Amino acid sequence: MKKTLLTLISVLAASYTFGQTQGTSAVGLGVAFNNAKNDSQTPTGAVTQQVKNQLYSIGYGYFFRDNQKLGLDLIYSRNESTSTSTTLNNTTNGYGANLHYQRYYPLVGKLYAYAGGNLGYSLAKLTYDDPNNLNEVRNENYSIGAHGGLAWFISRRWALEANLLSLNAGYKQVDQTDGATPGSIYKSRQTSFNLETDGVINNLGFKVYLMF
Repeated sequence: MKKTLLTLISVLAASYTFGQTQGTSAVGLGVAFNNAKNDSQTPTGAVTQQVKNQLYSIGYGYFFRDNQKLGLDLIYSRNESTSTSTTLNNTTNGYGANLHYQRYYPLVGKLYAYAGGNLGYSLAKLTYDDPNNLNEVRNENYSIGAHGGLAWFISRRWALEANLLSLNAGYKQVDQTDGATPGSIYKSRQTSFNLETDGVINNLGFKVYLMF
């Protein structure tokens, strides 16, 4: 009887940890959506602006130790802004990569908390619809930070993750080309530091992993 109980406990324990064992690979797909509406009053009247953000990522992770993973994500983002003032209409396309480390901590059953660090790079280009407006803004971003969230290892092959909190420091290089004055380019450099909630709390972001 004792041997049977020990065997059962071992099987149950394995069912909770198989997804995070050393040597496991994980291919992930991520999506995030966010819509916002801004109303403002200008000297020429009221202006309503609607912004739609989309983000997609594909990545690979490897558990080099039990409950510890290194990963790389490739990211594409698109931002569309429309306004009652058509000169403000613009589209931003962005591309980036993110290298991260995550460590998982068991909570209940197959539910885990995770925390980790990340290094990121992204390039985004904003183009205004009105050629007489500032018609192109190019942003390069470098970042380093920490993040945390929840992971649910649904089965031996599938897992879900939601990033809930992030802390980042960044450096941004901005080059702006003035459409009204061809060849006129303005450059600026910015540094930033921020703490924010992310993922399912405010923009329906999540990742789905296939493990093998």
